[in-house]
Amino acid sequence: MLNMEGISTEAKIGKILILVAIIIGILVAIALGFVTALIWMAGSVNGMGVSVAIPLWILSAILVLKIIGFVFGFLALFAAEKSDFNRAGIYAIISCVLPPLDLIMLIGAIFCLIGKEANEKKVENNPPAL
Repeated sequence: MLNMEGISTEAKIGKILILVAIIIGILVAIALGFVTALIWMAGSVNGMGVSVAIPLWILSAILVLKIIGFVFGFLALFAAEKSDFNRAGIYAIISCVLPPLDLIMLIGAIFCLIGKEANEKKVENNPPAL
């Protein structure tokens, strides 16, 4: 997964930071799910359904946005694996701005975008038209 031979230092750092941010994102999503489940269970057991409804909706929305950001983080990692660092940086920026904000992913996106690989034109191997 971390095949890093022949790429610039900035691209290597960006790829590693994106991977670290995904791992931390998994832990944050698990923690948000756990807290959401605790609030839901506390509201149903104690009969405080109305008083915990707003925090439950807020945490549920943040959890859904974190999962969407997690998907964009995986897209960024897969684009970096295919040496498309421009697309990886864009996906990582989209992933980092979804709540809760992810600064590690933002720094990884910046490193992917400033690397020399992001500014190179891709040469496609298209056969000549007849």
